[in-house]
This record gives sequence, structure tokens and C-alpha cells, in this order.
Amino acid sequence: MYTLVNAPTIGFDLARLPTGAAVATVLLEALAVQPSTGGPTPDLAEFDGTHLDDPRRAAAWLEVSALTPQRRLDDALSAVRQLVDDAATALDASSPPARELEPVLRELTTASFGGLEDLLRLVRVELLDEAPEHVVALASDALAAAYGGRRLPEDVRALLRTPWLNGARCLPRVPADMGPFADELHTILERAAVLTSAEAGVLVEVAGWTDLDWSGRMHAAAWAGYLSGRLRPAAAAQFQAVRALRAGGVDAACAARGVWNAVSGCVQAVAMHDLLDEVTYGVLVAPWESAVGILGS
Repeated sequence: MYTLVNAPTIGFDLARLPTGAAVATVLLEALAVQPSTGGPTPDLAEFDGTHLDDPRRAAAWLEVSALTPQRRLDDALSAVRQLVDDAATALDASSPPARELEPVLRELTTASFGGLEDLLRLVRVELLDEAPEHVVALASDALAAAYGGRRLPEDVRALLRTPWLNGARCLPRVPADMGPFADELHTILERAAVLTSAEAGVLVEVAGWTDLDWSGRMHAAAWAGYLSGRLRPAAAAQFQAVRALRAGGVDAACAARGVWNAVSGCVQAVAMHDLLDEVTYGVLVAPWESAVGILGS
């Protein structure tokens, strides 16, 4: 599930995760370690592998492994189906009491397609598949610290994240390369970081009545990145969108109700607009243009 092709899905999870912006930052830094084909290779001399021999590191990872795993979306959907089935077979035809429905809906808002293990696999297998082994290990440590956030003791977080932070100082400054349409994407991301509550409300409303084939068109736009060799720039734009929405105060409920899909779809469409047909492009940017204004105007 967590692949560069599915970067919008990763972003959907991170946009609703309390520590999602911190995780997105580590992913962006990993993209800078191993840039797109043809990009300059950064000097990785500042990534010190001696940290990996610290005996405290194993204890820190025990703390990480003890974290309560993120609720999976398929499990949350199963709970919803069970609740609906129970209501349908009840003797009376009344709807489920609010006290039963509310926790299920809350789980749907925060449940995720993947978790830490999926993110670690993404970093190790795709983002840093050609990087030195010690750099991959340091990135994994930093990712675990970012994902765990305040659920981990501060000394554990510091131990895991500091070596990566020290090395990341040699990398190009985030934001990472977002491809040939970076200027247009920067404009959208800067605007996403200052969305008003009224604009977010329009995004939620419009996302509900937009083209029913939105997911299919989004899938086509994601595969356009794969076929064109622009997966990494497109993923960088998605991870930047996570940070932008968090900076703007968009919470998990608002993101889940349609704001993420609207912003993510617009970002993907603009990043790939030279490869998309007019209808697909129009469907993906429509919610954004309804709330914020026509692109390029």
C-alpha cells in the first residue's frame, strides 16, 4: 500500500496523524538523500554511522515496538459494517444510538491504510534503496522518532533523531525537488497553508459531489508519475502538502472529510498536467478552484 505510486494515500494517512508533519519532513529529507535520476548526489559524509553501535539504540527501539499500533482502516470499516448489520437485524427499525456510532466514526477519521512498518519499508525499499546502509538505518531511527512523537520518552526521541538531524544539515534545504512545475506547486502549497475555515468547508462540500470517478482519475494521475519517471517529485509535492495543511491548522476530521483529497488531487494534477487529459485534470482541480479560485488567474 505504501509506495511512491501511492504517495497521495500516504499523505492521506499523514494528514490525519498527529505527528504527520514531522514524518513528512523525514520523508522529504530521505528524498533529498537519494534525488531523482539525473539530480546531483549530495555529500553524505555528515551521516555518522557510529551511533548504530550505541547499546542504548536497541532499548530505544524496544520503546518504539511497544507503541500502540495505528488503527487500520480495514478494521475500522469492519466495525462499521458490523454496526450496520446489528442495526439492520434489530427488532426495531431505529438507528444505532449515538453513543454507539460516535466512537466508530471517530475511528474512521483517524484509522490509517498503513503504519510505521509500512513507512519504514517505503524508506528502505524505495526512497533509500541505493543509499549507504548506515544512512538508511539513521533515517529509520528518525522516522520512528517522528512517528512516535510524544508517545515516546524525550530521551528516546533525542537518541533516535539527533544523528539523522546532524547529517541532514548537509542536504539541500527542504522543500525537495517537485519537478518541472515546482513554481505552480509552491503557489498552491503556500495557499494551502493559510486556508480559512470557510474555504476548508467548501472543499469538504465540493469533495462530496465531485465526479464519482475521482478515485479512478487520481489513480491515473498517480500512474502518470510512474510512467514519466517523475514519481519522486510528485511524492515530494504530496509530502509538502501534508506539512502545508498542518501549518494551516487542518485537523484530522477536516482532512478526512475531503480537504486532503481536494488538496492532494489538485497537487497531483498540477504536477502531471502535461500528461493528463483535460477531463481528468479538470475533475482533480475542481474542488480547489471552487474554494480558492481558478488556478493561474
